[in-house]
Amino acid sequence: MTGPYRVVAFSGSLRRASTNTALVLMAKRLAPKELQINIVDWVDQLPWMNPDLEADPPEPVRRWWNTLRAADALLVGMPEYNWSPTPLAKNAIDWATRPPDDRAIGHMVVAFISSSGRSGGQHSQANLTTILGYLAATVVVEPPVQLIRINDRINPDGTSDDLEIEAAVRGKLEAMVAALDARGEDVTPQPPT
Repeated sequence: MTGPYRVVAFSGSLRRASTNTALVLMAKRLAPKELQINIVDWVDQLPWMNPDLEADPPEPVRRWWNTLRAADALLVGMPEYNWSPTPLAKNAIDWATRPPDDRAIGHMVVAFISSSGRSGGQHSQANLTTILGYLAATVVVEPPVQLIRINDRINPDGTSDDLEIEAAVRGKLEAMVAALDARGEDVTPQPPT
């Protein structure tokens, strides 16, 4: 194993007591020594994605691109609204795929951890996994973290007495390390795993 790898993490939810934000905080707390997780809490400052802004991008866009380019991986606490990613998460990821000739996310390993109503976030994850796979990101699909209705099983600060939730998050983090190690050995783009 190599590393430590730099991971940018954010939550796709703006809710004060979001379980997806709690999962991101848990991931930071449980991260193995191979991962250094930096939580970004300002993706809501990104303007709506607009290619007209690319020639002279606003400061939050430049900051986002620079943050991603300095990292090896992206971890997203991904809610699901109406079978889709939240507008906040989709906007941040859309900006990450720009500009087309030098995508900030193109070289990265990407993983989603989700808490959602009845689906556990599986639809939003599948949607973005397909898109990012085409854009040369290595998406870590297995093991899935798609937790259903865990509001009473995780605290807003990312702590929990629920060993099942912690095991799921740990499994995803270990899979990220494996994907990062493999990507370091083979620099060609990888399809979703």
